[in-house]
Amino acid sequence: MRRQWLLCCVALVLVGGSAVAVHARALDQAAQPVYYIGTTEKAMALTFDVSWGEAVLPRVLGVLEREHQRATFFLSGPWSKTHPDMVRAILASGNELASHGQQHTNLSGVGTAGIADNVGAADAILRGYTEQPLRFFRPPNGDFDSRVVDVSRGLGYETVIWSVDSRDWMNPGVGSIISRVTGQAFPGAILLFHASDTCKQTDLALPAVIEQLRAAGYHLVTLGELWSMGPAMRNDPRGSGRKPNMPAGGTPAQPASTPPAVCQAPGAA
Repeated sequence: MRRQWLLCCVALVLVGGSAVAVHARALDQAAQPVYYIGTTEKAMALTFDVSWGEAVLPRVLGVLEREHQRATFFLSGPWSKTHPDMVRAILASGNELASHGQQHTNLSGVGTAGIADNVGAADAILRGYTEQPLRFFRPPNGDFDSRVVDVSRGLGYETVIWSVDSRDWMNPGVGSIISRVTGQAFPGAILLFHASDTCKQTDLALPAVIEQLRAAGYHLVTLGELWSMGPAMRNDPRGSGRKPNMPAGGTPAQPASTPPAVCQAPGAA
């Protein structure tokens, strides 16, 4: 009898420990940003970051209008404040607004109060343009830690990174941008482009990217639309060499390193 009692105690400890471990993993996941959406539907979110300049964005909007395509634009607070006509043009075309924060700085190196100030200041500016809900925040340079995710969520934002980086910020050549995006595409992916002026090839590559992805059976949507298609996935698939949401035997992605995606401001280091 005593032996059975001891075995029961051991079993409870093991089960309890497993439950604690599972709970800890869930907490760890909750402190991560979103990289893609869990869906087998051939849909991907087309997103753009905008922090400076006024030449590239109108050209990008022109491409989207000709292609009858909508997208999500992550706008910085200062740029939005000084370019009200461009923000209104984004909205007038049926696109979705999201936040790219205030100061373009790595938030993992800022105190918790500074993170809240950064997100809150941009929120106050962006909400002056639209009554549609602002749900998504992409930290400058894609830099984050658990505090960034938690503070942003407390202010009503989900922190969203990306799963496919066009690297248009490197100006690598139009063909390189096209092949990189189309080669790494997968259902539920969040595509990253930029419409700041230092990214000079984005609008040139965009028509072929849209055409080739459509030909492959994909449809590009806003992040809000993709969000409704499945659970938000917080495991980073970048550089793994495999594509999430693909059926068995699906073509693997090309392994690639993923440095921060940054379009440098003119004169910035």
